[in-house]
Amino acid sequence: MSFYDAKELWRPTEEYSNHRIPGMLVTNCGTLLVYCEARRTASDWATMDILLQRSTDGGASFSSPYKLAEGNETHKTVNNPVMMQDKNGRIHFLYCEDYTVCGGRALRRYSDDDGISWSEPIDVSEATQPEYHNAFAFGPGHGITAPDGTLIVPVWMVPRSFKAPIRSHDPSVISTFYSKDNGESWLLGDILQTTAEIICPNETVAALTSGGEVYLNIRFKGYCRARAYSKNGYSDWRGYLPDYHLPDPQCFGSVAAYNDGKHPYTLIFANCATKEGRSNVTVRASFDDGLTYPVSRLIDRERGGYVEVAVDNVAGVIYLLYEDKFGTTDHLVRFDYEWLCENQ
Repeated sequence: MSFYDAKELWRPTEEYSNHRIPGMLVTNCGTLLVYCEARRTASDWATMDILLQRSTDGGASFSSPYKLAEGNETHKTVNNPVMMQDKNGRIHFLYCEDYTVCGGRALRRYSDDDGISWSEPIDVSEATQPEYHNAFAFGPGHGITAPDGTLIVPVWMVPRSFKAPIRSHDPSVISTFYSKDNGESWLLGDILQTTAEIICPNETVAALTSGGEVYLNIRFKGYCRARAYSKNGYSDWRGYLPDYHLPDPQCFGSVAAYNDGKHPYTLIFANCATKEGRSNVTVRASFDDGLTYPVSRLIDRERGGYVEVAVDNVAGVIYLLYEDKFGTTDHLVRFDYEWLCENQ
């Protein structure tokens, strides 16, 4: 039996006008963690906090917001939250202060109790190679854990050699930030640069293929997505090309692997599937590791923005969290595999 459910998750409050840059993680316990930049104005450089909410009933209800990071007079902007869970069950949370410029840092916190309590922030700035870049940011969205346990988070950055203004978000390049020791230490992977076909790659999300490779789905300054593959998730990238079958208005989209043992191994991708404006939120399914997406279902024709995807392989639930009007309102959608693929 298939199902589909939608609800508003965030709307403006007296404290926050916009809830932007959504992220999600389904933990090993089946808890849904949702997080975002809670901004006091719409600007990327607004004073903001990073809020976390937990759901232990599959997204039907959520806890009160918990502040994972707070903007202050020194660093008003705390940005680009990303989470992943390692093979030992520890949840890792990465974020930045002021995109690491003007004294801002790249930071990590972790939780060993399913996201209830968190460590103090740990500075991981040196691992981002700060001498190479000005602005730097994680994801956004979520990271992944490779079959060998490597933690992998896509990142974008503005190389200093480009001589852009210190707070500029472009011209940009992308890479991955990875840890092979469960988050104790981190490294920056190979850089994917601008090419003749992929101009200023930036916000990127990763998923595992059916063979255990890492697939990147990439935003860039074109009106479609791009992709790349690596056996280890941090070097020797191949197939770094535009994906003209995935239209995109230069906005963040997301992908996650669905593998419940009952259905074919499937990559679930969602974005604003249009070349004009942020609307037409659409979810797609790929059965060949992101080479094609033959299944497509429209979620919201009129509204749209950043779209995040998470899956619960045990419960058989797929989650979409997407913005409307730059996070003035955010919508959570839940459905199962049968709903996505019925009549296809």
